Amino acid sequence: MSAPTYTVTSILSDPYVMKKDGEGYKGFLVDLLDKVAELVGFKYNIRLSKDGKYGSYSNGQWSGMIGEVVRREASIGLGDVTVTRERERVVDFSKPYLTQTLRLLVKTPRRYEPGLDFMLQPFSTEIWLSILLALLVVAILFIIIGRFNPFEWRQVASDKDPRGARHSFGLRESFMFVFSTITLQGYRETPRSLAGRVLAVSWFIFIFLTMVAYIGSTVSFMSAEVGMPSLPFEDLEDIVDGSEIQIGMVRYGSSFQTFKTSKVDIYHSVADYVEMRNSFVNSTAEGIERVRRSHGHFVMIMESLRAEYITERQCDVMMYGKGHFSQALGLFTNKGSGLKETIDDALITLREDGTIHMLQERWWKAGRCVPPDVQKRQDSTFGATQVTLRRVAAPFLLLLVGAILAVVVMLGEIVFKKLRQ
Repeated sequence: MSAPTYTVTSILSDPYVMKKDGEGYKGFLVDLLDKVAELVGFKYNIRLSKDGKYGSYSNGQWSGMIGEVVRREASIGLGDVTVTRERERVVDFSKPYLTQTLRLLVKTPRRYEPGLDFMLQPFSTEIWLSILLALLVVAILFIIIGRFNPFEWRQVASDKDPRGARHSFGLRESFMFVFSTITLQGYRETPRSLAGRVLAVSWFIFIFLTMVAYIGSTVSFMSAEVGMPSLPFEDLEDIVDGSEIQIGMVRYGSSFQTFKTSKVDIYHSVADYVEMRNSFVNSTAEGIERVRRSHGHFVMIMESLRAEYITERQCDVMMYGKGHFSQALGLFTNKGSGLKETIDDALITLREDGTIHMLQERWWKAGRCVPPDVQKRQDSTFGATQVTLRRVAAPFLLLLVGAILAVVVMLGEIVFKKLRQ
């Protein structure tokens, strides 16, 4: 009895399915299907999907490879297709041959050599500007308190001021107090009024917490390898929170749908962020090219296996941040055809004897960009990451509360003085 021959629909996607220099196809999935066909006992003919898509449901019809298998124009779907609940309703997926997560593909930052600005690098520009603004606001508040508060040194009669400091916390004294306390040195004059002391305590707490954050970040920069690049974000939360960086996702892709329908707030926010900025791409290849040309202003959410393959061969991009979601990749067949069960048995055998692992090593680990001992470090975030305002917001909020409280206390002291008179 002759072996049956099945029509296989596929899509070109490195390293899963690629065209040979001559006729035919090559790639990880082609080799895998060869092994499965040998174990099960069938032949096959590969032809590319007519519309070149994986498959999505729209206007009552399925497109791409999924649609062709649903309409029985093909018996097997061969591609890096993610198993989803919606797709499983119309086709039979095999057991996963590989699993992956969603990762960020980013432009590899330039390596730097520490220069004269090294001591400024632990904090972002927005933090330095915020500290300068806080300094000016606090100094001005000290001037206002010194001028209008009836219990401040400036308002004390000279014969009752044992220090002879009737002009304490004028313009010069206020700025000197603020500047000197930045370096934790203190100043010879201290506020006399309750409002001034409330503001001074708030300023001391702000300086202490800010210095702790700065010292900790500086230590991490000094401990990091010289020349280690850094990025202005660690993961999706930092980008969505007021960043100018665009996040790319394939339009109508399963990854976007996964983020959009997630009940986790940050993932839903990412989907809204992509929609609001309309940073969709029509294909993964287009997204990769935009990342390479973006100079760091565009990142791509993509499957970790595909990203790993790309970063092995294109040295100007890299994976960054943690993995999100866990996705299974499987072959798929006509619903109810019974072919799924025989393919499942073959995949289990190929996984247990190490064939799938060897095929993955063959097709993924042939890159030239990153030595094996550096790959683990590259897959994670770097040790020296610039601190952003979002991460040190607490000291600024405490200072704001202290400043408001000082103004309220000053008004209370003014009213109290008038009532006593």
